[in-house]
Amino acid sequence: MKVKQIFLLLFIFISTGFSFSLTDYESRISEYTLPNELHFILLEDHTAPVVSSVVCVNTGSVDEKEGETGISHIIEHLAFNGTERIGTKNWKEEKKVLEQLDRVNNEILKAKGEKKKKIQETFETLKEKANTYAEPNEFGEILDREGAVGPNAYTSNDITIYWVELPSNKVELWAFLESDRLFHPVFRNFYEELDVIKEERRMRSENSPWGKLMEEFHKVAFTVHPYRNPVIGYKEDLEKVTRAKVKEFYKRHYVPSNMVVVIAGDIEKEKVIPIIERYFGCIPAGKKIEDRIPVEPPAEGKVKRTTINMDSEPIFLTGFHIPDINHPDIYPLDVCAEVLAGGRTSRLYRRLVKEEKVAVSVGSWCRSAKYPSLFYIWAIPAKGHTNKEVENLIIEEIEKMKKEGITEEELEGAKARLTMDIITELKERRGLAEEIAIYYTLTGDWRNLFRYIERIENLTASDIKEVMERYIRIDTRIVGTVEKSE
Repeated sequence: MKVKQIFLLLFIFISTGFSFSLTDYESRISEYTLPNELHFILLEDHTAPVVSSVVCVNTGSVDEKEGETGISHIIEHLAFNGTERIGTKNWKEEKKVLEQLDRVNNEILKAKGEKKKKIQETFETLKEKANTYAEPNEFGEILDREGAVGPNAYTSNDITIYWVELPSNKVELWAFLESDRLFHPVFRNFYEELDVIKEERRMRSENSPWGKLMEEFHKVAFTVHPYRNPVIGYKEDLEKVTRAKVKEFYKRHYVPSNMVVVIAGDIEKEKVIPIIERYFGCIPAGKKIEDRIPVEPPAEGKVKRTTINMDSEPIFLTGFHIPDINHPDIYPLDVCAEVLAGGRTSRLYRRLVKEEKVAVSVGSWCRSAKYPSLFYIWAIPAKGHTNKEVENLIIEEIEKMKKEGITEEELEGAKARLTMDIITELKERRGLAEEIAIYYTLTGDWRNLFRYIERIENLTASDIKEVMERYIRIDTRIVGTVEKSE
């Protein structure tokens, strides 16, 4: 999209009443922290009788121990399966069966041969019995009846997000349901959900060229930091995970001081705070989380490579180590990614796709994460061309950009596209609530979201050149490729 077109769309957004002014949002946003340290951010927006709720838990796969990968994602799945009050016909009896299931599962993990087969039969019988007490998806059905959109969730390396949108006159119902399911889950249907996750892993990682490449790529890129592990977990860890281990992780990380709740929409602070206090105020504070994440050592002066051979067309991926989201260099690195491969006017698209015709697509991403992460560049070679050809041309363009810098036209175009991307995301109420929650969690201040455009706008071409020289180093790059099996 041309710069003039982007500025026209920005003008349209502004003329329809949309604001990205920090001053405007500061007048409409209030914060409230309960004695148990659960933090709420309340955004008043009376344009429609709707409320978006986003809960951001400051935990993800980065917090998992070796041998226990995938647990944070498992909890996200289980959070929809109810509590002692919701999702059951008879909790007292159901609890007994669930505890029996756990004991039998522990026996299965230790048993072998025929003995294991017999125990498995007992296990399946108990699963059927447990299901007779369960009310499948009662949590979601209650919200559906009341006109909600969602609920849904996702897990990343750094955080876990839960969201739902509903009519503004149902805020108290939301508070009752959300406080119950987030702080009193029973993890029913644990083994059924585990089977779903294993299948998800087979589809997205084991049988997917991209998924398999990314998993191996991160194992090479990070030697000790947990960013080397996949969010979904390793197959061998999913095979041996227990409900007890999941409960242990949950109790440690799902505490009020490790969460933020954003409520955005048709609300009034004076009416919402008493509801918050009634349903969330009685939750125990829990212990403070200690950050014990191992620090990744500095990159060695060599290129690291990994190759996946499978029945797939070639894929090329390279990466460079960069700082975390709170480092000021993240902003020029965002612009760098946009100039390199942010669309059809980018340098790599023009060179690889339009001029040389060695690739059918190319992209770049500066990953803003809680801990130092990666700057990615990827490409799909065109038929008859190779990953090596693609790699050589990408290196040429990187070195050229580092030597000559970028033009003012490239700089302004990148700024305009980044601004457009973030404003488009924030024009939707839920997107705005989610980004506020993420920025509060990862940077400590939701205001940094609204400072993003200002910080991008103040960048110069020399800022981009400096970060390229500092981080986009060819001698310490990581390279991953998928090659078609013979």
